[in-house]
Amino acid sequence: MQKLEDIWNEVIRRAETTDALFCIFKKRGGKTQFIASNASQLSGYTSNTDGFILSSFEDGELKMIPNDHTFDLNSADDATRFHLYLQNRKPVGANPCGCPSPYDSQNLEISSTSTESYERSFGSVKKKLDSKEASKIVLSARHSIPTEKSSFEIFSNIESKDSYEFAYLLHLPNGETWIGNTPEILLQKSGDSYSTISLAGTIANDGKQQWHEKEIREQKVVTDYITERLKSVDSNINVGATHSKPAGLIQHLCTDISFTSTESLSSLIGLLHPTPAVLGSPTSTALSAIKEAESHKRELYSGVVGFQSKSNDEANIFVNLRCGKLKNNILTLFAGGGIMPDSTKDNEWKEVQMKFESIKRAFFE
Repeated sequence: MQKLEDIWNEVIRRAETTDALFCIFKKRGGKTQFIASNASQLSGYTSNTDGFILSSFEDGELKMIPNDHTFDLNSADDATRFHLYLQNRKPVGANPCGCPSPYDSQNLEISSTSTESYERSFGSVKKKLDSKEASKIVLSARHSIPTEKSSFEIFSNIESKDSYEFAYLLHLPNGETWIGNTPEILLQKSGDSYSTISLAGTIANDGKQQWHEKEIREQKVVTDYITERLKSVDSNINVGATHSKPAGLIQHLCTDISFTSTESLSSLIGLLHPTPAVLGSPTSTALSAIKEAESHKRELYSGVVGFQSKSNDEANIFVNLRCGKLKNNILTLFAGGGIMPDSTKDNEWKEVQMKFESIKRAFFE
């Protein structure tokens, strides 16, 4: 008899050849949830709807996948229900049998950031830092790899680990599937009570490295930014002690922050995101420098992902890090790092590669 996991893997592979709009997600310590929408495109955000929330880095506009259908991965009957749901979806230029599509090896080079490209980008942002136009600029890179693994197999592997705050699989009507296991909380809401974290600075999680002044300053920029922004909404802010937060092969400096507010969730997301952790400081200068320096679009990387439950007056929103886009058996990973005035190209490139290795280990090992 076919295993239930294999049944789901097969039907989700088939779903990825259609314009189906669905997501599977789990926050740390929570239950896995699986929802799908009847729509063939993302909806605008509304505060009175249960569903998955996301935004891209480029436009920042909040979108939603309304919870039109709920499925249980532990149910064979629900696998059948999901299959019936797919019968009303349209194909999207992929192999209609649900079989893996061949990948184009040339696309791997085109979509990956080369050492030379990163060097040019680093030089561009370093000029802004040397001229004191900015104190920090976050520079990202892409790394594409071929894989025969399905998105569901990758998500199942992530889910079995404990190195994330939020893990998700998101399929969009254009045929892209995004997978991620981010360590960064943007907002967790329960009624009028909220919590967030200031997360920045990266070293290996091997017990051999110590935090240096560069990482400490980099993380403090983020903490100061968040607390100053929250003061504008007269929040009752409580800032905890800074500590190390493991995330697979790497670790970050983290400060827990809690507050209360009667502002809307969307307003608070707009108030805090993007933080200097994914952008830099000052934010307007950093954003301009990123657009000038980076040769690729970040798309959903460093945007937001999460979900809200109107009935429980709860929401869990995360910064979309440690993620990748899967299409035609090519997985494009995204990672970045904060460039400071005393940063060196070689060290920053090594940090980005370390992050790519951490993502690959979480996804595949």
